[in-house]
Amino acid sequence: MIFERIGAFTVRWRYPIVAVWIVLVAGITLIAPNLSDVTTSDQATLLPKSAPFNHAVNVHQAAFPESSDNTGVVIVIEATGGEGILNRDAATFPEQIDTPIGHFIADLSAWLASDTAPELVTGVTSPLSSPEVANMTIDASNQVAMIPVSLAEGEIGITDTVVKPVRAWIDDHQPDGVQSYITGAKAIGSAFVDAALSTLGSTLIVTVILVIVLLLLIYRSPVSPLIPLTAVTFSYLVTRGLVALWAESGIAVSTYADILLVVIIYGAGTDYCLFLISRFREEMADHTGTQHAATTTIKKVGETITSSAGTIFVGFTTMIFAKFGVFNTSGPALAVGVLVCLAAGLTLVPATLAILGDRAFWPSTATHRSAGKFYIKTSNLVARRPLQVVIVVVLVMAPLAVYGMSAPLNYNSLSDLPNDVEAKEGFEALKRTLGPGNLSPLTVVMTGRNPADMSTEMIQLEADLSALGGVADVRSLNNPMGQHGEMTQMLRADTQLRLIEQMLTMQNMDAQSLDPQTIGTAFTGMRAYLDHLEAQFPAIADDPNLATLQELFGNVLVFAQRQDEAAPAFEGLAQRFETIEDPYVNLSELTALVPAGSDNSQSASLTQLLGQYVSTDGSSYRMTVILANDPSSTEALDTVLAMRTLVEQYKNGGEAVIDGQSAMTADLRDTLNSDLVLTIGMVSLGIFIVLLLMLRSVVAPLYLIATVGLSYTFTLGLTALVFRVFFGAEDGLAFIIPVFSFVFLVALGVDYSIFLIGRVKEEVGHRGIRDGIHEAVVATGPIITSAGIILAGTFAAMISGKITALAELGFSVAVGVLIDTLVVRTMLVPALTLLLGKWAWWPGGVPRAKDASGPKAAGIISASHTGD
Repeated sequence: MIFERIGAFTVRWRYPIVAVWIVLVAGITLIAPNLSDVTTSDQATLLPKSAPFNHAVNVHQAAFPESSDNTGVVIVIEATGGEGILNRDAATFPEQIDTPIGHFIADLSAWLASDTAPELVTGVTSPLSSPEVANMTIDASNQVAMIPVSLAEGEIGITDTVVKPVRAWIDDHQPDGVQSYITGAKAIGSAFVDAALSTLGSTLIVTVILVIVLLLLIYRSPVSPLIPLTAVTFSYLVTRGLVALWAESGIAVSTYADILLVVIIYGAGTDYCLFLISRFREEMADHTGTQHAATTTIKKVGETITSSAGTIFVGFTTMIFAKFGVFNTSGPALAVGVLVCLAAGLTLVPATLAILGDRAFWPSTATHRSAGKFYIKTSNLVARRPLQVVIVVVLVMAPLAVYGMSAPLNYNSLSDLPNDVEAKEGFEALKRTLGPGNLSPLTVVMTGRNPADMSTEMIQLEADLSALGGVADVRSLNNPMGQHGEMTQMLRADTQLRLIEQMLTMQNMDAQSLDPQTIGTAFTGMRAYLDHLEAQFPAIADDPNLATLQELFGNVLVFAQRQDEAAPAFEGLAQRFETIEDPYVNLSELTALVPAGSDNSQSASLTQLLGQYVSTDGSSYRMTVILANDPSSTEALDTVLAMRTLVEQYKNGGEAVIDGQSAMTADLRDTLNSDLVLTIGMVSLGIFIVLLLMLRSVVAPLYLIATVGLSYTFTLGLTALVFRVFFGAEDGLAFIIPVFSFVFLVALGVDYSIFLIGRVKEEVGHRGIRDGIHEAVVATGPIITSAGIILAGTFAAMISGKITALAELGFSVAVGVLIDTLVVRTMLVPALTLLLGKWAWWPGGVPRAKDASGPKAAGIISASHTGD
């Protein structure tokens, strides 16, 4: 038998095996990077490559390579001392910004634009750069302003490279009566990384302390706990190194995997050690000798823990088929951890036990454990009334199970962070004043356009987007400051004519003041623009105002002599266009709106607007859409889907895409919905096959998986209810909970079923079905309960961290494991097995005794065994 050979091998080579493990741990720790340095929490990088958001990012970058990055940080400035951001009583904008807070914002913006700013900073938009920008970045109450800061692409963790230097500058220069926050997509992501590192540290510490305490209570020996603790710590270090090397090679690994490795390895790994040490203690109590006891332990328990590890391995490995990177990278990483734990359980643990012998239980000696009155009474109750037990358990669990299947999910990453995190506080300040959509706007990008038709299309698309529910505002070249801003209807000919007239008046254009080349270029552009208006709108061909302007800009000397006629002519022609339906000018002529040599602020603003909304080759344009709801809310995500349906109608051979945080989150939601269905199917199928091979029964795997499914949905409902009532999680559970909870509870729940049914197989051949099940429950009850408490404790350790999603996951798995251990495995599964009788083993048949010497010869513990 293979496990008997493995046991004999590990006993014979026990010292070299321990030495190999020590060298392996030391070697991989030296060569592997720190896993926390190579993982990522950027959800965008973890979406499937086929996600619409990823395609949109590529299209956006290709059309607007210089300014396609929607990410960065936002510095929020809040006036708290009674004085506003601007002096609204002043007559002119320069006078309005002449306030202490205005000077502070100006100095901060200037520093961010200088060479002394953090290296990753690539641009800054000051709220004081123009009245138009101020209207978009300073709230109506004049109390909150935001400073968008663009960052170069790079690692999402920017705490040390950006956040801390900016915070230091602000603290050194911030005047009294001002509160500032650093928030934005990358600041929030960086805060998540910091919270993950803190959670990893606290989870590891709490887990180790908890495992030590529980093992001391179970074994009442200072030596016994050191065996599993050493084995799982070695397994953790080896696994962490292997996954780090994997991540360093370029494969994205989620930050969640780094934290989950702790609870899985210390939880499941300690469970394996617990079963091994308990069986070893039984063998030693029978005075069979140390080497024989260690060999027999692997012979009897090796198949069980291997099957158990196999189910968990299959459960985690099938997550590779998921589309979302958090799952398809965490699953294989956790599967590696389970394999390393199994290897340690089959080699390092028995080798250590063979070395220590009876000293493993010092100051006591190896004795049989008492079966416990609770399990005897429970098993007798199940044996007498199996049908009633099934009905009661199902009826009690069903209501929360139904609620769990419809529990809402929350896709807002901010809800994972504590309320006192600066990035979250800054977002909430913006949400209260400027609205949440301003922090994470969407960008609609249209490529492959015909410049002659672009204006008309832009107007129609803007109107269609504005009509959608959930859209608060649309900013485009036509309405660059939004539909309620000061600069509106920029694509109308009448607006453009009045704007040109204002620029000429402000510039006081004089032939004597400009060089001939500049004058020539300006006049040529204006003539071309006027000729285009005449060609596009034949109705104005006979307008005397058009004729006057064509004469004025046809000759520099004529303009110099009749310059006073320009303003009335522009106004007259503008009024004529007001009578024309849809007087929108083609974009190909808009460059004429900025006369060459112009250096006033309006000319500069127009130049900037053209670059902001139209690509350099003139074949693409974009719009900024401000959502009315929180960017991660269900309403916002539904709005994104409606926008995608709308822009699809505008493709016309080009691209029509939507870029932005909400677009990414919408893809995340769609990906998770498909992943949940896929994961449930794949994990259930994989575990069914493992159980089928182990039990040689079709029926038993079905009801074992069904009972774990009941436990899963019940736990999901209980978690949603507890966190909603006691922790204010009104938006629902974190989006990772359904998939991770299912995989963990099904894989780990079936894990305990394997320990129980494995013992049932061993007993029924000697005692019959009813007595065999009773004996198996009584014999395995204490050890399964101990293992369940340890596993639940390790997951509960995540509640001590700062990430809400992991706290919810820790709670759900901890409660689920306890429910599974104390109710499902102890009562529901035995009751179902009794009710099904011989059919539980169909088609393989009821297991038969392997020898005639009775359970004692097979190492079976009778319920009458007592001890410490």
